[in-house]
Amino acid sequence: MRILCLHGTAINSSIFRSKTERLRSFLPQDYSFEWFEGDFTIVPQKALSDVYPGPYLTYVDLLATDRIARALSRIEQFIEDEGPFDGIMGVSEGSMLASALILKYQMENPFDSPLFRFAIFVSGTLPFSWTSTAGQDVFGLIIGDNPLSTDAADWQYQSKYALLSPEPLKNSPARVLADMFPTWKKRRETLVSLVKDPDNNYMKPHCFHPDLHYERINIPTAHVWGSQDLFKSHAQLLVRLCDESLAATYEHSGEHDVPQKLEENRIFAQIFQKTVLRSEFSI
Repeated sequence: MRILCLHGTAINSSIFRSKTERLRSFLPQDYSFEWFEGDFTIVPQKALSDVYPGPYLTYVDLLATDRIARALSRIEQFIEDEGPFDGIMGVSEGSMLASALILKYQMENPFDSPLFRFAIFVSGTLPFSWTSTAGQDVFGLIIGDNPLSTDAADWQYQSKYALLSPEPLKNSPARVLADMFPTWKKRRETLVSLVKDPDNNYMKPHCFHPDLHYERINIPTAHVWGSQDLFKSHAQLLVRLCDESLAATYEHSGEHDVPQKLEENRIFAQIFQKTVLRSEFSI
């Protein structure tokens, strides 16, 4: 059983491996985990760098469509070189790219067998698009005062306005976002500078929302998030972007991270194996 693993932003595969050690101790020994590394360096939270050594990596330096396309192309090449893989597991940014990769493959190959038999999303977020022709334009949302909004009406409203500069983050969760990702402000400013050029309009970030997009991830999935996760509503919407009859969910007591408590990892492992079994027997 081979599982491709994608880490989150501002960590790396070694950190992801360390954070999932308890989980993997409860899983069958024939489960093999293959770790794929990001290729951009990024500034981490101090709380993370105080505990884990770098490098601190990300797969995308911006959420622009061409950057998402580049990241997915790297993963696709890795699968071609090192695959096939039975499943994929991603945390945070890794789960975003994993879900985007699955959607991209389904949309481009509607009559083929799935790219993976199952997917495990940890601290999931909604997938950003690799093209401006799919997904909802969220440029206005990202540089607006509440980039964490999951309200479909808000997404549509914000897409109608061409803001010329990032707005101050108005609420506490959005400000916490800036604390979690120290380069968030700079990345928003870079994005604005980039898309001011009309020739770069196609780079505007696009994202998939279950109320605005009909495509669904049609393989068995597991979704695990923390009760204190800043992106909790995104993780819950990702469930709806999947075939819910094939989705298993679990909310642990932590934040935007892999669960760390022993018993919570035992439960996570049970859900993980249930998802694998669903993929084997199509139940």
